[in-house]
Amino acid sequence: MARSWKLLTAAMLVTTTLLSFSPFNTDAAAAAATAGARESLINFLRTLSGDADASDRAVQQLRWSASVAPCDATSPWRNVNCTIDGRVKRIVLERMSLAGTINASLLCSAAGAGDALHVLSVKDNAIHGGLPADIAKCSSLASLYLAGNNLSGPLPPSLGELRDLTVLDVSRNNFSGEIPDGLSKVGLRKFLASGNHFAGEIPAFDLANFVEFDVSNNNLTGEIPPDAGKFGAGNFSGNADGMCGEPLFAPCPSPPASSGGRREEHGVVVYLGYILLAAGVVAFVLYVLCCSKNRSRKRRIAGAYESSKPTTSSATTPTKSVPYSQPMPEEKSAAVVVTAARAQPSPSLVVLQRSAAEVAAKGMRLEELLKSPAELLGRGRFGSAYKVVVGGAGGGAAALVVKRVKDAAAVEEEGEFRRRMERVGKARHPSVMPPLAFYCAMQEKLVVYEFMSNGSLAKLLHVHGSTESSQITLDWPARLHIAAKVADGMAFMHDALLDSGDLSFSSSAGDASSFVGGAIAHGNLKSSNILFTATMDPCISEYGITAAAAGLRADVRAYGVLLLELLTGKPAAASEDDGAELARWVTSVIREEWTAEVFDRRMLSSGDAVASEQRMVRLLQVAMRCVDDAAAPPTMREVAGMVNAIGDDGEDDRSVSLEA
Repeated sequence: MARSWKLLTAAMLVTTTLLSFSPFNTDAAAAAATAGARESLINFLRTLSGDADASDRAVQQLRWSASVAPCDATSPWRNVNCTIDGRVKRIVLERMSLAGTINASLLCSAAGAGDALHVLSVKDNAIHGGLPADIAKCSSLASLYLAGNNLSGPLPPSLGELRDLTVLDVSRNNFSGEIPDGLSKVGLRKFLASGNHFAGEIPAFDLANFVEFDVSNNNLTGEIPPDAGKFGAGNFSGNADGMCGEPLFAPCPSPPASSGGRREEHGVVVYLGYILLAAGVVAFVLYVLCCSKNRSRKRRIAGAYESSKPTTSSATTPTKSVPYSQPMPEEKSAAVVVTAARAQPSPSLVVLQRSAAEVAAKGMRLEELLKSPAELLGRGRFGSAYKVVVGGAGGGAAALVVKRVKDAAAVEEEGEFRRRMERVGKARHPSVMPPLAFYCAMQEKLVVYEFMSNGSLAKLLHVHGSTESSQITLDWPARLHIAAKVADGMAFMHDALLDSGDLSFSSSAGDASSFVGGAIAHGNLKSSNILFTATMDPCISEYGITAAAAGLRADVRAYGVLLLELLTGKPAAASEDDGAELARWVTSVIREEWTAEVFDRRMLSSGDAVASEQRMVRLLQVAMRCVDDAAAPPTMREVAGMVNAIGDDGEDDRSVSLEA
């Protein structure tokens, strides 16, 4: 009996010891935030609140109690999130009429807070005073939101010690002094400092890695950082007159030369002048020789434009020459292509569709197209686009868009391009712009579309001031409408473009996954290729102009990036990263449980936006599934079904909190 009691006692001791170290023991989790640490956080709130009455109200409202752990299952602290082991990870105290000061020592010295706190937001209060240097003791701080307060004084240089800091929002305060240079050396992705009194020059930020950057309405001077152009002049406006730097402002003046070096500089300029003069003489002689040697060849090339008479010489060519018919680096001009293509099976313009531009396309010849006045609309990864006005003189003029496809395909691949464009031209959907005509010979490929005067989704979303002057308001219903229309158009094209048949919009198409081998992908889906019709409905342009190796999967991913642009209002990177940077930023924000920061404020400002937050989150989930390279991708038909289901469920919207 005594032996059995000893064994039982030993077992109980072992069990007690194991439980004391178990990560699932609530007492151990609560012990991670000691009573002293909780008291420090409560005193931080009291200092932040201001007077005694306000601090008491705030403590009672948020249920902060030194006798209860912040993440206690029965009575958790409000506006606080914790790690699994009970340490404070996130504190949100926004729009609470707090009128005190920030005591960073109380916040960061609390046991279990300084090395675990990732997010602190006290936006839109009346907090005054400065930002203490002790804020650097919160060593794991990644997001700091101070916007919309009365904070003043300089930003502490110690912010540069926060190596995990990615978001810093100090806009709409009274901060002054210079922006700490150390901030350019941390991993910031978002820096908002508009509406303050900052002076001096902008530090050397690497803006290529930023998704948001705004220093407008300060007293800053000097040169803007490289890559500032992607944010627009509005994010740097309202500063001192000394702001300079291309492409947003005038070039910065060169530093004045010292008096001791002026004589040497003058000598260099003189010698350089002699060199340039000699080079000019040599160039003139070579030009005369080349013109004499190739005069007969130019006459033959000019014959490709007009069969009746030759064009004028290059010395008298009018200024309205067509840009896309001019030679480009390592490319032949359109005239040379036409001449060389006479031996090809079909060197003339192939007309596919009749539309509002029928008067121009009907009987239109390539020579007429090449001679028409043209205006460069833009350059992209797969070529350049030009606005061309054809016809007129009693026959009626029409505006067209000519896409000059940058493709180094060999002659034997022309048939593939021709077949692809013919199939794309036969598949019709109201949300997809069909090609009117195309030309293909040698390495020259031209595709003709109807001109859409209402611009692109990229311009509407990202060009400063375009939304106010447009016919469409990009509120939540408008963006969901655009997302649904584009998804329907892409799903139809994926299903319809089969080797064995030509389907129309009214035909029934099977699951796109069954036809991956025969379907034609868009290959370059992006916001600048979503144009708006006369009725401001979205229309997908440039479908299938390039043979995309990644195919349908790349289209699904590109559509996911398009959804992220619609939801965030942020542009995908201008580089060829296919929106990976934007997707990474959204992922990082969601991981920090700060989902509301993802959505575009212009979209949230509409009257019914609060009631639509749940649908916004659902559309964000669709976008993240499309861009998730690790998971099995959905088809465009499945994606379209999910997006349309969000629209169909509009009457069941319920307001949800995204900050819980």
